[in-house]
Amino acid sequence: MSQSQPINPAQDQSQVLYTPPQSTIESTRTWAFLQLVEERYGVSLKGQSASETYTNLHRWSVENIGDFHSLAWEFCGLLGDQGAVKIKNADNMLEAKFFPDGKISFAENMLKQAAKIPNEPAIMARIAGGADDRVLSWKELYDEVSRWEQVLENAGIGEGDRISTYLPHIPEAYIIHIAASNLGTIFSSVGTEMGAEATADRFRQIQPKLLITIDGYIHATPKGNREENRLETIKELQDKIDGLSQTIVIPNLEKAPDLSKLSNTSLSTDILMDVNPRTIQFKRRDFCHPLAILFSSGSTGTPKCFVHGTGNILLKHAIEHQLNSDVREGDREFYHTTTSWMMFNWLAGSLAQGASILIYEGNPAYPDASAQLDFCSEYGCTHLGTAAGVVQDVWRANKVDMKGKDLSDLRALSYTASVLSAGGYQYIHDNIKADMSINGICGGTDFVGCYAAGNPFMPTVTGELKGPVLGMTAETWNDDMTRTPLGEVGELVITKPFISRPLYFWADQKSDAYPHGERFTESYFTHFENAKRPVWRHGDAVRLLANGQLIIEGRSDSTLNQNGVRIGSQMLYDALENNDIKPLITDSMAVNFKDAEGGDHTILFIVPAQNPDQPIDEQLKLKIKSLISDKVGRLCVPHEIMTVPYILKTPNGKKVEKPTKQALAGQEIATPETYGTCPKTGEFKAKLFEKIGQDIKKNPKYGFKV
Repeated sequence: MSQSQPINPAQDQSQVLYTPPQSTIESTRTWAFLQLVEERYGVSLKGQSASETYTNLHRWSVENIGDFHSLAWEFCGLLGDQGAVKIKNADNMLEAKFFPDGKISFAENMLKQAAKIPNEPAIMARIAGGADDRVLSWKELYDEVSRWEQVLENAGIGEGDRISTYLPHIPEAYIIHIAASNLGTIFSSVGTEMGAEATADRFRQIQPKLLITIDGYIHATPKGNREENRLETIKELQDKIDGLSQTIVIPNLEKAPDLSKLSNTSLSTDILMDVNPRTIQFKRRDFCHPLAILFSSGSTGTPKCFVHGTGNILLKHAIEHQLNSDVREGDREFYHTTTSWMMFNWLAGSLAQGASILIYEGNPAYPDASAQLDFCSEYGCTHLGTAAGVVQDVWRANKVDMKGKDLSDLRALSYTASVLSAGGYQYIHDNIKADMSINGICGGTDFVGCYAAGNPFMPTVTGELKGPVLGMTAETWNDDMTRTPLGEVGELVITKPFISRPLYFWADQKSDAYPHGERFTESYFTHFENAKRPVWRHGDAVRLLANGQLIIEGRSDSTLNQNGVRIGSQMLYDALENNDIKPLITDSMAVNFKDAEGGDHTILFIVPAQNPDQPIDEQLKLKIKSLISDKVGRLCVPHEIMTVPYILKTPNGKKVEKPTKQALAGQEIATPETYGTCPKTGEFKAKLFEKIGQDIKKNPKYGFKV
């Protein structure tokens, strides 16, 4: 069993940036829900502090899973029928089923504001470098959903069929998603930033009957606009996806693109020309009727195909938006995303809460580094979401300062995709807005939501996430299935059923040994297979803190282990935020490898700000080692520090430590195109780390026999 990392006080000098006033707390949806719980169930949850109060509410939510979700459904105003049973098989996560008799409609909930406030904006969309914003009212959104539902129906699409969209982040992605749901059709999406092979890897597994795409788009940069024509890519997709019978192209680069090389393909403008809006007949289906298939990043092999249920997603998002993020009717939410990323689905959930959404397609740094912030300012955004990489690499790197801009409506800023340093928190507080909540949110495509998210009760502390989401039993375990002490790194596990657990993986092999699917079971439930009941092992290394908050230390399968000490790689990255080091390097990644005797060694890869192709300066190496020794601990100093021209990352900006580790071990990375190519050599970036791994094995000091 690996030991947990002892906490070094020098490394954990966190700072409270913002504490919400009690009057603000008592105005939130969360507070109103808390009072309803106390009244309905005769319990007392208010503590000596707001943090203690939230902890009490969270404890109640996971100890009373059925009652909590039933009351959340009622309080959040979801339309539908709960049925007589709240949860079936509540003691077994693999067998559990929420609201087995329930009936619900995704489209009905997403469009309910159209009858209340038809002329108010539902979607506000901007394209980087585009001429005009596009604003759809709730009535216009309703009408477009009606028209696209008819298009799908006329194309022979019905219940249980799959359709796929290959679109940029534009309103049609949301419209088609909602329209498909009302037919009982299973929706999937990949953004046009992905190439043909990566897209085909996803879609050919689910064999959609219909593909809806775009002829191309403009990628705007300060150096000029670049046309990204996608007609050749569409042709490749048609050739590679079995069962694809029809394609619809939405014209964007040209009004009448040449479709002559494509088979069974029509222009959306031609199809929609004679289709008029009609009253939508909402159909409520089973609570867990399949709604959408989402795909994992594919960084470690063939992308997983997660099948998610309709009511499961609606209720999960209602909890996270209303109860954890304090989203109210009439609020306006923005999130930086593409249609490939689960945050597209998460942002869509805002509509079901009666909130409007702001969507921004294209380069987040165009026309300048404050582009998305300016967009949010102009439209009175209340909840702004972004990626940690945008904060660090776009806003902070370009010294964006919003103090002179109007962000008076903004109540919370959330980030995800990767870990944000304490310095990143401080930057937001000092340069974006001080009197608001900064929320790290963390979860996954696995359950289209979060285990840690916003929290209007908790103070903002640099580098810390504000505790677990209501209804999620987030714990940290050691390898022997004992709970990790507070403050120590452990394996993040979910120990009780949660509402948005995927229904299954598409086309997963089932057998007597794997009744729920072999890949699904092995992905999440075999790590702690000797536990008394099924436990979801998420794959994150986490520290739960005494103040009720938590720190993400990276992926647990990439956790560093040396000298018997378990180290979260994020600890090293945080140490490099030092003012003497930060200007000298632009990126870093730490991974383990094993020598011929099975010994653990750590390599820290850095990208120098200057001359990234040159060997590391010895003085810089000594400075980094000294800093890590002081800030993290002397047993945590990496064995090697090497310079590289780039760090492998997913399209969402996550450092891919595990595939790098595999490359160092001499394993071929299954999808190198995911990480792009080197601009100098034209080869796949992953190949660099395979070469480094070969060099390590040739180095006699590690004892490998070549």
